[in-house]
Amino acid sequence: MKSFVVRAAVALSMVGVLALSTPVWASAGSAGSSTSTQTKAMRTYEREILAYRESRQAIQLTFHAAVNSADATYHESLSIANNAAQRIAALQAESAAIFKAAAARSAALSALGSPPVKP
Repeated sequence: MKSFVVRAAVALSMVGVLALSTPVWASAGSAGSSTSTQTKAMRTYEREILAYRESRQAIQLTFHAAVNSADATYHESLSIANNAAQRIAALQAESAAIFKAAAARSAALSALGSPPVKP
């Protein structure tokens, strides 16, 4: 009786494995085309997001260079300033240059648009 129970359990487990694995085998061939399409879409997305990040970094670097230049000009102007009016004029020139750089950065970021959407 014990061997009959063991044989029945083995037979049922084999039938269960075959019943569960057959749908997986049947769908294995059809997934190839959609997988390659998804892979191509991901590669395209990765290239687009890389280009987006590089453009954004270039915009930020340009902004920081403009701010650093305005700051250097301000300190140079302070070194040769003789009175309060010249120091105030130097500060106003620096502020105007920073505002102009911020406006240019804002316009460039708006023109860049949103980051690409992941497929």
